[in-house]
Amino acid sequence: MKQLQFTLLLVVAFLVFTPSGQGAVLRPTHEKKTETLDQQHTKKERRQAVRQQRKSFRSALRDQLRAARESGSSADLGLLLLVIIALILPPLAMYLYDGETSSRFWISLVLLLLAIPLWGFLGALALTASIVYTLYIILSESL
Repeated sequence: MKQLQFTLLLVVAFLVFTPSGQGAVLRPTHEKKTETLDQQHTKKERRQAVRQQRKSFRSALRDQLRAARESGSSADLGLLLLVIIALILPPLAMYLYDGETSSRFWISLVLLLLAIPLWGFLGALALTASIVYTLYIILSESL
């Protein structure tokens, strides 16, 4: 049970601390070096160029993170609340996500109800299946 709680905690932490997919991925640019360039530049000049490149990359990354925090939409908060509800009561989260009693809601409900008569390992397996199914549906369509 502790492993399940730890795994779910990792999933929630990953979702909370993952930046939104709206921003572009920044990668440092690498200059193409030729033998003549290496011979012309001294070691000190090359170190300064590398430092300047790192500094510009850090500032661009900082600006991107700041913009992502400022644009933190309510959709991220809604998704986080749905994930928390899915961990507690998966059919309710599926109903709130779909807005109706769809077939996905009934699948989640049946899996949850199977956990009640099946105590022990099978009950925990059915409960885990309901939670994983609901989280899979919500996160695969939202991200």
